[in-house]
Parts: sequence; structure tokens; C-alpha cells
Amino acid sequence: MELRSLRHFIAVVEEGGMTAAADALRISQPALSRQMSGLEDELGVTLFIRGNRAREIELTSEGRLLYRRAREIMELADRARSEMRDGHDIAGDVHIAAAQSAVMCVVARAAVLLRERHPNITVQLHDDFGANIMERLDNGLADFGVLVQPADMGRYGSVPLPGGDPMGLLMRRDHPLAGRIGIGPQDLDGVPLIVPRGVLGRGDLSGWLGRCAKRLRVVGTTNLMYNAGCFVREGYACAVGPRGMVDTSPESGLCFRPFEPAVSTHLAIAWKDDRPMPPAAEAFLEALREVL
Repeated sequence: MELRSLRHFIAVVEEGGMTAAADALRISQPALSRQMSGLEDELGVTLFIRGNRAREIELTSEGRLLYRRAREIMELADRARSEMRDGHDIAGDVHIAAAQSAVMCVVARAAVLLRERHPNITVQLHDDFGANIMERLDNGLADFGVLVQPADMGRYGSVPLPGGDPMGLLMRRDHPLAGRIGIGPQDLDGVPLIVPRGVLGRGDLSGWLGRCAKRLRVVGTTNLMYNAGCFVREGYACAVGPRGMVDTSPESGLCFRPFEPAVSTHLAIAWKDDRPMPPAAEAFLEALREVL
């Protein structure tokens, strides 16, 4: 597969059809259609369900998979081009995929030190959760991943990050549990909950819940507490998560109550140690070790 064909395929998907993509790419629509047909022939699959009009285009399951992989391939190609162009200067991008946490302040301090030393380095943040962060590390789309522990760190180099996030319940101020000082496992019985993706499989919270885990009423998952806070504010559910991620001032209409007994998350920053690290990433890791 040629990179040009993949770029054009991405354009067709994101522009919503052959005609709009051809206009954006400044090529003829018949030429683009022939190129997409050639891509399908090369792969031996059908990528599009074509409608009667040029804009009526829908991806098949194979097309959706190729779109995901094509974006990853183009991101890697763009990174490689940037790294080659930078030459011996320490410049370029450092890609960090991270779970949402106040511990990111430590990572931010390393970024401040990095920018002071190498002003031509840019930090690219990608908010996500455990499994997706590991996938980005494995595929080379992230230089570093900030992972909530425990996690399988056997195939990565890593260092623990100091501190942690006290876990608790985010709710409306008029919720019956808002008058509590702390929230116990039994208090969650029957309460509609939004939980962070993967949190129930981790030892810290699962151990805290004990037998009450079987009675949880999970009605949604999230990897960004801000978005979950919007659902909480509208009365959809309460949200399990770390303290300090959402505004809980009186004006917000929300409040946070910590879990009792107390439970906190712990995080580590990881990287693939079985492949060469770009100079910009090496410079970031050096700065990180200094601020820890």
C-alpha cells in the first residue's frame, strides 16, 4: 500500500464522499474513485458501501479497521519525517498518552524543564485509559504512557509517579448521599454509577468494594471525569472517580465525597524499552528523572 493511497482514503472518509474528498485533494473525482477501487483490489476487501449519490458513502467493517490503521500509519510516517528533518537538533514532538490524574502535575513540571532546555520540543498529550494507552505504546504512537496501577508493566520500562488520587463519589448537591462525610461500599448499593473504564478490574477498588461489587448498578463508563460531571449535573447518575478533576464549588451544583475506608490510585509512567527512543523523548525522560 502506498502512503498516498492511504492519505486519500482517509480524506474520503473524513470528507464524507468521493466528490468532496476530490475537491479537498484537488484531483478529479474519477481518478480518486479508481484509486480507491485499486486499494480495495489490492487488499481483497470492500471498503465502502456506496450510495446513489457521491456523498452517500459508508464504511464496511473492513473499511473502519483500515481507517483506524491508516490514521496510525500516517501519524507514524509524519513523526518519522519530522524526526529526520530535525537532524541533530533536539526538537520534535514528545507524545504522552495519559490517564486523567492530578499526578500529571509532576509530568507537567518535567515538561516545563524540557521546554527551558529545548524550546523546539512540543509535548502532545492524548487522554485515554489503560488498554488504549498500552496499545499506543506498543504501536509506537506514544513515547510515554501514564498508567494507573496495578497494570502489566513487564514489557515496559517505567518509573512510579509520586502521590496519588483519592477516590470517591461525584454527585449533585441535592443527592441523598451528599450529606455524608464519606462513602462506604454499602452506600453504593442501587445507586446508578458512571465508572472509569477498567477501574472495577483493578485490585485497589475491587478490594475496597468486596462483596458489594456484585450489587453495583453501572449505567455508564468514562475516561474523562469532566464529561462524566456533565452527566452527573443533569441527573443521569453519580460518578466514581478521583478527587479534583471536576469543579465542585457551590456554584457548580456538584460535590465530591471520599470513599471510606480511604482508597487512592497510584500511577507510573511507562515507555517501550526494546526500541530506540527519539532524542526528544530521551530529553523528556532526563527532565522527568530530575523532577522526581
